[in-house]
Amino acid sequence: MWTDSGEEEWLGWLDVERLSRLTFVDVDGRRVDTEAGKLAEHLAGPPFERCLLLGMGGSALGADLLWRALPGRVDAEFIVLDTTDPREIARALDGVDPSALRVIAASKSGGTLETRLAFELMLHRLGEAVPQAALAITDQGSALAARAQSAGVPVVFGHPDIGGRYSVLSAFGLTPAAVAGIDPEPLLASARAMADACRVDGEEQATNPGVELGLLLAAAHDCGRDKLYLHAPDGSAEIVAWVEQLIAESLGKGDVLLLPVAAAGLPADPAPDRLDIELDPADLGGELFRWQFATAVAGALLGVNPFDQPDVESSKVVTRRYVERMKAGDAQVPVGVVRLSEVSELGLAQLLGTHLATFPDRGYAVVSAYLDRSHRNRELLDALRRGLAQRIGGASVLGFGPSFLHSTGQAHKGGPNRGLFLQLTADPPADDILVPGQDLTFGQVQLAQAWGDCEVLVERDRRILAVHIDGDVEASLRRLIDAVA
Repeated sequence: MWTDSGEEEWLGWLDVERLSRLTFVDVDGRRVDTEAGKLAEHLAGPPFERCLLLGMGGSALGADLLWRALPGRVDAEFIVLDTTDPREIARALDGVDPSALRVIAASKSGGTLETRLAFELMLHRLGEAVPQAALAITDQGSALAARAQSAGVPVVFGHPDIGGRYSVLSAFGLTPAAVAGIDPEPLLASARAMADACRVDGEEQATNPGVELGLLLAAAHDCGRDKLYLHAPDGSAEIVAWVEQLIAESLGKGDVLLLPVAAAGLPADPAPDRLDIELDPADLGGELFRWQFATAVAGALLGVNPFDQPDVESSKVVTRRYVERMKAGDAQVPVGVVRLSEVSELGLAQLLGTHLATFPDRGYAVVSAYLDRSHRNRELLDALRRGLAQRIGGASVLGFGPSFLHSTGQAHKGGPNRGLFLQLTADPPADDILVPGQDLTFGQVQLAQAWGDCEVLVERDRRILAVHIDGDVEASLRRLIDAVA
């Protein structure tokens, strides 16, 4: 049933029992094999007030979900730092002494740009506390493993036959859970039970929950209900974000698009391209396995490889070119990007009106915000997203850059050309943070990533309007909301 493009190499997540056996190298270079339930004993260190997880996409979203959903024994604040935004980085470090920090760097490939730069910053900030306060999760032989071991940082190894977005029940989810003092056994027991249910051939029970969900996803796509409105009880944004990445990055390729939409705050509009799905985090391990299994089934039925992400890499190449320009002192806004300060209210309304008039049949709108994810910015950007949905009469989603590049960005560039993109960037703050050892700031890296993303979308003939905010961000977002209305 596969596309015969290497799927069989990425099925390690099916063996839940094997995933609970972990290998790490301690600060003295000793290799230790242990069960997930005993990992916390090996990772014990001094008490901490705040834990920062440095990771992107599948290396962070699953851990974030486990942290928020499961009870832990550690009384500390947990923050996922999946960004290069200097304001967010500063806020993550604010108000806590380096001696009270715990830092986890997670990257399967070991070469993820955002994780690599943030890890260097944290090593610099932690100083002598590095061996006790830092930890890395990566595949054996990666650049991150080498850098961590050279700095005296313990490393937990991932399984080479598991891709990032299928890794929540492996080292990338279980290790941060161990740091938080979460007992992994109930989670793994639930996953094992679901794996058994998905393995049944029909003689022992009437249904196969993984296959049934996969059939539903494929059938929804084939009958035009390709916008999956995801609902989570109590507004649990973390499980929505995890499913969003799993579906969009696995199935957004070629002629296939299943667009996950966070339903919170959107009206219950019975659109013909909409399918509403209720998520069930109560039985979390089983739910995670079921969605992974279903996504693999849907990929086979729809004729795409659910384990690759060919278009995630495309903007990285262009980003590197913009980074080199930044290092050379060229930080000019690219041609074609609209400076908001240079546009009148009428001109802005006309720009947006012209852009929205290109909304395609069965399309969707995306607000790509390379901005600080502060509470106020989130509120305003969500209002902008709702305004766009009302104006176009279709689905609209919000993604923060560069995080979404490792998630829904695959569908934006690799799926059918039915997206309508509004990209937002802003000037870096005056107190931008320097990347250790480089003549470059985190704010410049974020802009390079945004402009690389924009250039690739233009090259692929995507409908994009890029707006650069060169003034007060809150006031500018209000201008955009009013212009859409």
